[in-house]
Amino acid sequence: MLDLDEMNGNFFNFDHVDTFKLEHDPIMNCYNLVLILSKDLHDLSAPKFTVCFNHISDLSLNDSFRNNSQQFPSLIIEKHKNQWDNVNYEIRQVEDEDLSFKCKSFTAFLT
Repeated sequence: MLDLDEMNGNFFNFDHVDTFKLEHDPIMNCYNLVLILSKDLHDLSAPKFTVCFNHISDLSLNDSFRNNSQQFPSLIIEKHKNQWDNVNYEIRQVEDEDLSFKCKSFTAFLT
């Protein structure tokens, strides 16, 4: 698993949204968010950064997906400071604030 510094570095390098998929997990009775990011959507051979955020909450998509190709610049993940159930991380955009949510855990890999 990537640590937070590696995650944030990859968020900086991969900011074009290839896939944004919200899935219900019937076993855990929660929602998971699968986010596949690319360096360049127009280059089919460009590497991808896939992240699955587990048990998400407080999802906010303010002005996201208004254009044909979406970017999430300045996305950052931080350890959540409160001791809430099922909330260990907070994900948000530093500048635009179009996307924010909390999650219990995540997995990530490069392809």
